[in-house]
Amino acid sequence: MAYDGDVMSKQTKTNPHRAAAVILSVALAAGVPFQAASAKINSKLVEHKAFYEMQMGERLQNSHIVNINGMSAFAIERDCTGWRSIEDYMIQFVAESGGSDRVLSHFESWEADSGDKYSFDIMEESSFEGRKDFGGFVEIASGGDGNAYFTMEPDSAIKLPSGTVFPMQHVRNILEHAEAGKKIIGATVFTGAEPDSALMRTSTVVGGWRDEPATGLGELAEEGYWQINVAYFKPSSTSAEPEYEIQFSMQANGLVREYEINYGDFSIMANLKSVEPVESVSCS
Repeated sequence: MAYDGDVMSKQTKTNPHRAAAVILSVALAAGVPFQAASAKINSKLVEHKAFYEMQMGERLQNSHIVNINGMSAFAIERDCTGWRSIEDYMIQFVAESGGSDRVLSHFESWEADSGDKYSFDIMEESSFEGRKDFGGFVEIASGGDGNAYFTMEPDSAIKLPSGTVFPMQHVRNILEHAEAGKKIIGATVFTGAEPDSALMRTSTVVGGWRDEPATGLGELAEEGYWQINVAYFKPSSTSAEPEYEIQFSMQANGLVREYEINYGDFSIMANLKSVEPVESVSCS
């Protein structure tokens, strides 16, 4: 193993790379039009496939990781009853010792428009943990309580607290707060991951709208974006420090120009390199 064992153990427990997929699904999968604070901003969120370059962001002196590089392809697609998101990424971590480790991942999820069903499948392969294939699904009853089932633990279900939301529901709440001029929202979100990290408490801070035209994005370019920061906590945590935070810049049409995963002693920056629209399916 090229990294210090404690560093990799902590990293795989919090899984910031999967968090990137989560926040992108949050940002891209609302599926409803919204009106932002400025009269200039009035767009329906669009289906698309975006390609990001990932690299080291900030780094504290005590971090064992000295460099990061990778790439991610994320797609959000609409079907007749919900939304499907797909992410493929490759990311390499370089340690101060000169060694490196690589992570490959394929993630798919689907969420019903009704907000009561969610499913996901994950394939992750790394040089320090080997290959893992697993998935799961969630059903929420009319009373608000839910159960999450995982293929790795098929005989046991995880109880979800009343009020648990999925990523698409989460973004609707965030955007409603942004439209109303409110800045802070808390939620319990089922993100889709291993059982000990699939359910997270979140605290979101919505920044103001930033007028900054985009170039090179073709028909998906917008004149500005929201700056949004989401902090993720384990439900049982009593610490004021989150497991990780993600800050992203989201256009009114749902395209994320860039995002940063802050992991405490280092962060990962993802910059949009190209994007293409996805054709909608025809529903009767």
